Amino acid sequence: MLLTIKLRDGFKNDTVALRANGREIYNKSRVTTDLSISFADAMEIKFAATVVRLEAVLNEAETKAIEVNLQETPFVEIWIVDGHLDLRASKTEVPIL
Repeated sequence: MLLTIKLRDGFKNDTVALRANGREIYNKSRVTTDLSISFADAMEIKFAATVVRLEAVLNEAETKAIEVNLQETPFVEIWIVDGHLDLRASKTEVPIL
């Protein structure tokens, strides 16, 4: 199963770490949104499991997690809204502007 993750709006020179089922899959500093297209970064990761627990960590200070059923919602967008992480799972891929 394939999980597509996009970091979207709100990132300003942030450090972002992502874990899936407890395993680190992403760790990057200086993540910044390109405001012209509302996009900071993206990745695609294959999993044998159908359900994945995705956890995002922002600047080692805030953590947010969701369970994603890859058969139902294989796309996740991560936003920073009012200074806080917002993880949004979707059935369809939202296009970059």
